[in-house]
Amino acid sequence: MKSTEMLFIFLLVILSGSEPVFLEEGGIIVNVSENKGAVRKGTFGNNLIGYDPMTYEDWAKEYYGYSDYGAGIWDPKSGELVKEVVELAKNAGITVLRFPGGCGVHHYDWKSAIGNQRRHFLYGLDEFMKTCVEIGVDPIITVSYFTGNERDAAELVEYLNGGNEKKDKWSAERAKNGNKQPFGVKYYEIGNEDWHGDHGNIKGVRPEEYANRYLKYYSAMKAVDPSIKIGASLYTSEWNRRVMEIIRDKIDFGIIHIYPSPGVDRETLEGMEAKDIFSISFAVPMMSDEYNLREAVILLKKQSGKDVPLGITEYNGGYYQDKPVPYRHCLGTALINAELLRVFSKEENNILFANYWQFNNSYWGMISNGFDGNPKDLRNPYFKRPNYYVFETYHKHFGDILISADVKCDSFDARVYRPLKFLMKRLKTGTLIKNNLVSGEWVITESAGVGAQEKAGVLRIDFMESTQFNYYHARKAAAVEPGAYYKLSGNIKTEELIDETGVFLEAQDARGWSQTKSASATERVKGTTDWKYVEVIYETLPDAKAVNVLVRRGGEKVPLKGKAYFKDVKLEKFIPSLDTKIPFLSVNVSKSVDGKKVFLMVINKNMDAPMTSKIDLKDFALASKGNAWVLNGPSVDATNEKKHDNVKVSHQKFEIKGNPFDFTFEPHSLTAIEIEEK
Repeated sequence: MKSTEMLFIFLLVILSGSEPVFLEEGGIIVNVSENKGAVRKGTFGNNLIGYDPMTYEDWAKEYYGYSDYGAGIWDPKSGELVKEVVELAKNAGITVLRFPGGCGVHHYDWKSAIGNQRRHFLYGLDEFMKTCVEIGVDPIITVSYFTGNERDAAELVEYLNGGNEKKDKWSAERAKNGNKQPFGVKYYEIGNEDWHGDHGNIKGVRPEEYANRYLKYYSAMKAVDPSIKIGASLYTSEWNRRVMEIIRDKIDFGIIHIYPSPGVDRETLEGMEAKDIFSISFAVPMMSDEYNLREAVILLKKQSGKDVPLGITEYNGGYYQDKPVPYRHCLGTALINAELLRVFSKEENNILFANYWQFNNSYWGMISNGFDGNPKDLRNPYFKRPNYYVFETYHKHFGDILISADVKCDSFDARVYRPLKFLMKRLKTGTLIKNNLVSGEWVITESAGVGAQEKAGVLRIDFMESTQFNYYHARKAAAVEPGAYYKLSGNIKTEELIDETGVFLEAQDARGWSQTKSASATERVKGTTDWKYVEVIYETLPDAKAVNVLVRRGGEKVPLKGKAYFKDVKLEKFIPSLDTKIPFLSVNVSKSVDGKKVFLMVINKNMDAPMTSKIDLKDFALASKGNAWVLNGPSVDATNEKKHDNVKVSHQKFEIKGNPFDFTFEPHSLTAIEIEEK
């Protein structure tokens, strides 16, 4: 190893306090001549918001920071964009912008967001379109599922894209508002996460309801402009299947939202160590999200008969807390988003565009100046959060053509961390040891207002005038091995079960939920259904000895009335085929159009030590020097909230003595490397 490389590694050791991990075998191998297609520029998208939070958020009483100011990008008094925000968007390389925002669209009436007579919604459609033109991006419009109908959606398309102001009412309205030329908006999505309802009186939407309403919107909007592209919301495998069985080929892209996290409540998250949080979260994109993307792509093609791309119209780290630090704004989340950009770039995942949630201020903004609706703060200087630097680094230091790369390095095993909820879907593939451990009769405990009896292998539960709504009074017990997987399966049928929650099967540690917090539940069933097969994978605790299989109805919500039946319930040992080892290093590689420059984006997920790896560029004559830009901070949970340069990008020049050559990646970092041809 050359002296300059030794000095570089020595400095990293001093700064990190840890010995570097040297990878003697493997490393990063880049096949420069093996093209993987053009870099998908649409994956560098973002979200701007213009909704009224009073329509669905509990904290908002009277607040116009979003609807009038776009969270700080628009000055309604001068009628101008805030220049600093626009320049920051350009420097981040944003290519696509979605509007008017997430769940705020549920009660968004676009007709209240146009024209000169508005008291509020002053950052409306025309202002958003002006933003897109100024930054130079493509717009995506989210159409409300709950407010208005298909006619309103068709008129929205006419307002944005209609070309005959003499004939078309809404084209004329747009012209009257100062925009004679059509905006030509191409992409529209119908609704936003509508399965959970409107945060008001509507508590949920069934997939069949969504699909049938979607088709009405699809037909009406396409009748106005057949060239537009319309997307449908995807969710779980079951939701996706039921929606696609109805809409079939009436879809131009599928919509998925991705928020990697450990999947625990706020209180649990605040009590976890940062290393555990991000060890789990670093594994989610590779072991869960990418699997879900592939599954969705396959289903869309099967049901529609064509290749349907995906639009990831929201993604970020899924952290909803502020103590001890707001993890959504920390370095670890920036590395998660960098990993997601790598996943989105893969051709096989068929990503049309991806939109980070969201750009400026508010709860999630990647830039902030403290603006919270007070006009006096509108022109305050902005600071960049770690997530911003990921986009800026990609924009400045990544090429145009993806090329093939392979990484062989040390790894960590995600299974040693708890919880593993994100793995449950993947664990369905494996070997089942067919020996039912709960073949005996149900043990039934009386519960007031509930009748239960077993006959001919079928357990019948009658909810009559129940006073105990959290039902768990039918169980079977089984001895189990510690730290092992088991599949719980069975069939459930319901008759006029009036219940918001639904009934289900659950595998639970025999010591009880209050003591162990260890359980896995199947899908819930309610209403009137035929026999429905359900299953779930359960991992026993390291000190487990026994498990209870329970018939459950969870929670205390009312009403609760009707019948439920259970049969063929099995608990069988399961050996998953899933490899839970996560490489510390992940890499995304590209080159310039002329092939004279190679760009590497490398994430080091090792939070304890630097990683030294060989980099081998095949079919490429390297120059003698390279450049590296490193995004890093003092720790994986470091933020810029108090000290605005706590997490930052530093530039390094390094010498290249041959091919392959050694490079050391700092712990918990994103490194962009540029190497020119000799």
